[in-house]
Amino acid sequence: MHKSNKKLCAILAFLLTLTAVIITFVCTDDKELQQQALKGATDVSQELLHNEINLSEETVNSAEETKEEVSEGQDISTKEEIESTEAEEKELELEPDAQVEQENISYDGTNTGNGQNLLGAYQGLTYYSQADSRWANVMYSSIGDRSQTMKSSACGPTSAAMVVSSSKGSILPTTMASLAVDNGYRTAGNGTAWAYYSFVADYFGFNEYHSTSNFNAMLNYLKTDNDHDGNADYYIIASCGSGLFTTGGHYIVLVADNNGTISVFDPYLYSGKFDIASRRGKASVSGNTVYVSESNFSRYANYKNFWIYSNDKGAGNNYVAGSSYTRYVATESKNLSIRNAPNGDIIGSLLKGTMVTVYGVDGGWSEIGGGRYVSTAYLSSIPPYTSSSKTITGYRTGTYKITSNLHVRTGASTSYKAKTYKQLTANARTQNKRYGNYYYNGYKKGVVCTVTQVKGNWGKTASGWICLSYARKQ
Repeated sequence: MHKSNKKLCAILAFLLTLTAVIITFVCTDDKELQQQALKGATDVSQELLHNEINLSEETVNSAEETKEEVSEGQDISTKEEIESTEAEEKELELEPDAQVEQENISYDGTNTGNGQNLLGAYQGLTYYSQADSRWANVMYSSIGDRSQTMKSSACGPTSAAMVVSSSKGSILPTTMASLAVDNGYRTAGNGTAWAYYSFVADYFGFNEYHSTSNFNAMLNYLKTDNDHDGNADYYIIASCGSGLFTTGGHYIVLVADNNGTISVFDPYLYSGKFDIASRRGKASVSGNTVYVSESNFSRYANYKNFWIYSNDKGAGNNYVAGSSYTRYVATESKNLSIRNAPNGDIIGSLLKGTMVTVYGVDGGWSEIGGGRYVSTAYLSSIPPYTSSSKTITGYRTGTYKITSNLHVRTGASTSYKAKTYKQLTANARTQNKRYGNYYYNGYKKGVVCTVTQVKGNWGKTASGWICLSYARKQ
């Protein structure tokens, strides 16, 4: 049936059902009959909702800005080291996110890949944090509740953004969050609905998609690496209850399984998360990747379900040229091999922590100049750290140009509050106006500011502290 006809039928069905509900409420005092009639109207409205895609202006604008940034060669992944505590983690997780199939929200399977129009150029394996200072305090709510933010509630769309960006093309967590709200997959108080992940698979046109609650069935996909490039042929979103990765409910991304060790992208990874008593010894962290054995994951993750997406490697557009960006070697213990071609002969190696410039991505391989390639799976957007040294070095005081819209904070980490536009200096507000928004509560992309003090990858300006990962030294 044509989409327009389906929508018309759904509207007529909803109107007829609504009429029946009104009659039922007027003509009977039977509470059970009234509830059944109301449920019927809700089911029909859900079908109507998901027959067509809703795209808000915010979603479209966010996607277009991302395309522009990627085309300019910017690395849009999360580069900052997130600071948090176990107490803050518990305080944030007020919603039972990812634990159950929330609020009977369903997806009818009618969407066909038009979401690729929202994607920027493919850059390969991509990590995002929901607590990234660029969007940590952006509202993610279907009911206008400003306490529901990306940091507190958006592990679902952040995980989806990692999978889509790593497989199809670049998209930010904020765009994926807006898409969830636009189309009814953001619940009122229970996080992101499970049905969102089937919607994502169809809307962005993945070659394969599967769902299972069976751990061994999931592993069979995660272990698959047919071209032996170090990247799995499938990326997997996992829902977890209270356990190794969360004190409440949480979505994470599984990106590889090498010799019985699962590589995890945790969208709420912060410094020291796996050093607390209940998690110590069960997982290790290098850069932005959590490493956990299959047995520890099975025993401690308290997994609920898995959504499995094919790694389509940019849907045929594997190589991204002219988009250079910095990465760090993030191997567990061994050196990282340098090859003369993707999966070619070994011609050298790099120590853990070595900074490299990536000039292009070919499948699961990153070109680091001079015809040299390394496995993208072992590169991190933030330097690996140890328990004795958790700071990022290399930043200096001086003039910086902001490369992405950026919050200004009262201290040198995301645990400090973002300032309002009234708290910015007059000079900062004037510069923001030049780039389209005088009232922006931070620095707009393009603003030039002076950093007078540096702590790790944070710099102090006249208006407050900014993350220097999103600024360029002038």
